[in-house]
Amino acid sequence: MRGLAAMMVAIGVVVAANVAAYGHDTQVDVSVAHRFTLSPETRALVRAVHAPLRIRAFLASHGGAADDARFLLSRYTELNSRIRFSVVDPDAHPGEARRFGITRYASVVLTYRGRRVDAPDAEELEISTAILRLLRGHVRSVCVLTGHGEPALDDTAPDGLSAVADLLRHNAYEPRDLDLSTSSIVPKDCAAVIVAGPTDPLLPAEVQALDAYTKADGRLMVLATPTSRADPNPLIASWGVRFTGGLVIDPARSENLDTANVIVERFPSASPVDAGVSRLQLPAGGGLFVAVPPDRPGLSVARLALASGRSFVETRPDTEIDFDGLDIPGPVLVAAAADDSRVAAGETGVPGRSGARIERTRVVVAGDVAFVTNRFLDHLSNARFLLNGINWLTEEEQLLATTSRPSADRPLPFTPERQTRVLAVTVGAVPGAIVGIGLVPALVRRLRRRRR
Repeated sequence: MRGLAAMMVAIGVVVAANVAAYGHDTQVDVSVAHRFTLSPETRALVRAVHAPLRIRAFLASHGGAADDARFLLSRYTELNSRIRFSVVDPDAHPGEARRFGITRYASVVLTYRGRRVDAPDAEELEISTAILRLLRGHVRSVCVLTGHGEPALDDTAPDGLSAVADLLRHNAYEPRDLDLSTSSIVPKDCAAVIVAGPTDPLLPAEVQALDAYTKADGRLMVLATPTSRADPNPLIASWGVRFTGGLVIDPARSENLDTANVIVERFPSASPVDAGVSRLQLPAGGGLFVAVPPDRPGLSVARLALASGRSFVETRPDTEIDFDGLDIPGPVLVAAAADDSRVAAGETGVPGRSGARIERTRVVVAGDVAFVTNRFLDHLSNARFLLNGINWLTEEEQLLATTSRPSADRPLPFTPERQTRVLAVTVGAVPGAIVGIGLVPALVRRLRRRRR
């Protein structure tokens, strides 16, 4: 009877599980790095679709590529029923291919509210970028200063910025060079300007042009470097941030034995620039400090990233790297963001612009430029921090689109601080626990003997 009862209970459990699962098409992603699981950024992006969006992937109907595309695109439709997709074989439906001007396999066409954007392949990064462009309705320009020895956007070498250019394009921005030696005015269509570690000083006219742009509702990102002869302070001092120069040294949190290759783990700000950022790697950075003028009530500065309490700014890195009375003690500020809001008088005689209006300037400053080069951009949260900064500057942070997947091999930096922790656990805590567990029976037996 007991066996029969147990069998009936087991059958009941199976039936209940099938009833609960009825109507639910649940699938499990077992791919490497969960390739077919949409990132949190894509999920937020998909929720912003409020009208029918159609995705057509032109692929051979049979084969792994088509199956992968169906699996991935179904994740979008599950999150938002307004999104529909189809996989179209150009050979089986040549008229459909001609109608959309398709000339090669793997092309993806997205349409939304009368607008069309093409994606080069059916991958999450490309699909989500296309959706973001459709939602924005336009591509905003990010202008990168050039002409002073800065890393170049088209340079694919380790110290170049081609990876930054790709990251911006994949997030619905168009990066382009800005040469102020031929023009004294920053173009109005620059949604943000990046000054990325110039090695030569800027001309006075260039500083004036950037200062005028920033004060007129401009958005500026300055990536300073202690190896430069260019002083970034004329560009940032008005916004409550100054660059100390020198070289940030952190004996507790650094990569291997290079104490100047700092791993940053402190992000005290609630700013969106810090959202999702867990660690940064700054290979050769300088320090910052905040000094907000008392007569600027509309100016606020957020301390975005701090090195550890053992860090300091070495003011003479060419001769020594030991802390002394001439150095700046830590924790060293390595990144900051300034937001300045002010009321400006309207333009009299101009319809619709006669009243007062709000002007806003945003500035992001980091004490390092090497962390965004091709060699380091993909390390830790470097790319996310850079993109968060651009999104915050251009006020597009509500459409996060960092949809690129991290590689499966992303080792954790083995800093001296972490080495000490690992040593304490492996050599102290674990063996101690084992010895302690082994002593428990002996102590119990001894207590029993005493009671007898």
